[in-house]
Amino acid sequence: METSKYMMPDDFTSSYYLVKDTSHVKVHSFVSPGSMFANATHIIELPTQLILIDGQFFAQYAQEFRKLANGLNKPITRFYITHDHPDHYLGMGDAFPDVTVYALPEIKDAINHRGNHELTEKQHHFGSLIATRLNYPSITVEPGVEWIDGVQFVFERVLNTESPVTLVIKLPDLAIAIVQDILYHNTHAFIAAPVAEWVAALQRLQHEPYDIFLPGHGIPAGKADIDNAISYLQKAYDIFLKATTEEAYKQSLLKIYTHYAGAKLIDIYLPLLFRNKEVAATHPD
Repeated sequence: METSKYMMPDDFTSSYYLVKDTSHVKVHSFVSPGSMFANATHIIELPTQLILIDGQFFAQYAQEFRKLANGLNKPITRFYITHDHPDHYLGMGDAFPDVTVYALPEIKDAINHRGNHELTEKQHHFGSLIATRLNYPSITVEPGVEWIDGVQFVFERVLNTESPVTLVIKLPDLAIAIVQDILYHNTHAFIAAPVAEWVAALQRLQHEPYDIFLPGHGIPAGKADIDNAISYLQKAYDIFLKATTEEAYKQSLLKIYTHYAGAKLIDIYLPLLFRNKEVAATHPD
């Protein structure tokens, strides 16, 4: 895959990518605009069914994602939510009320516990941009290997990256790893804690036999893009350690990464990141 052929629109238009097409399976990616967090959601089109991964944040883009799925004229048999951040499941309630939702047990429990609170809070902030209801996970997925419609799926639990727990879905026969928010591709990452374990997870991916990595934010990526993601995390956290104010941190980051999508994400995570800094200063090791 030539990642350079993929371009992120800089307006409010979503984008679609046919990531891979074999005689047996197709993989599709749908990405919301960079100005709207560049959320990336994916479809694995098998011979007789569709497997979907993550559900967008804003209702409009979830509906567009559903339209894409409907156009493939196959039933949606599984919808996986990779982690419990609302930008990956909040939009799907209206667009996908009829699908069966799968998640790791920790993610299932977290969404069942906090999902309604997240929905109410985001409706308050964003109004009609947010869906009116949720579709909660009902099926637990555990790490392991499963064959679905003749295609091998590898399910893995990865800890302490962007989220405390993330489901990674790998397709060895296609050399594709769906890593979601472990990888932000040319998009500002949501950083709320030290990044050492996150960087280590990315470094492990560099040594695995995959050519295509599907991120949770941004366009489909190649192995070289992992280097950029590692550099971003290390630079961003170094800036944070030296910054005296939230605004100084933000401006320094924006000055370096002028072309990155999702700048609004910085404003969302800044209070949490700097709160952790204050706690560390108050309670040193």
